[in-house]
Amino acid sequence: MNKRIVLFLSALFSLALSSCSQTSEPLYNGSPEALICQEADLPGEYILLEDLSGARPNEELSIDTENPAESEQYIEATGRLEGWENRFMLVVPTQTLPGFVLCEVVKFGSSEGANTALNWPVNETREVLEVERQLGDAMTFTKISFKAPDDSTWIDYRVEFTYRNLLGAVSTYAPENIASQDYVLEIAETLMNNFTDPSLMDHQTPESTED
Repeated sequence: MNKRIVLFLSALFSLALSSCSQTSEPLYNGSPEALICQEADLPGEYILLEDLSGARPNEELSIDTENPAESEQYIEATGRLEGWENRFMLVVPTQTLPGFVLCEVVKFGSSEGANTALNWPVNETREVLEVERQLGDAMTFTKISFKAPDDSTWIDYRVEFTYRNLLGAVSTYAPENIASQDYVLEIAETLMNNFTDPSLMDHQTPESTED
């Protein structure tokens, strides 16, 4: 083969390898607390349950299991860095709003880690719901029913989605005659808007990818 062609192909190959190491979408490196939903973000009058809210560091992580090894496996597989959780209670009960709302933001070392966390198996069996609205890079929408202390049936609707190296989650808890998909989706969209707020660009760093 002509030497010039060999050199040309070699240069192209080197360029291709170099392009694989170029930066992709930036990673968020700020605090999850800066992104979490607050009372004003909810469609109703809620109060923050401060004693049940706050930072969720890796050393306090519990992924619905009593086995510490499973939590360690999850942290290693996902590259989880830190999380924040806010829990809210409705001040005045209504016939339309969920009584309780849970909002979570978790930061991982990479977008791949966030995606792994989104698809991590859980112990409880939840019904997967189909919905036209999609949030972030990937999203799941599920529900599960449970019995309240007064033996009434409640429904937990849950939206989880990823955006770059972040995972956002919103759950609403309400009696089955009040529970609505619309409210949990509305709050999740508000959380997603926080993830894409241009003012957060100061808290991002490039993510290097390798083919």
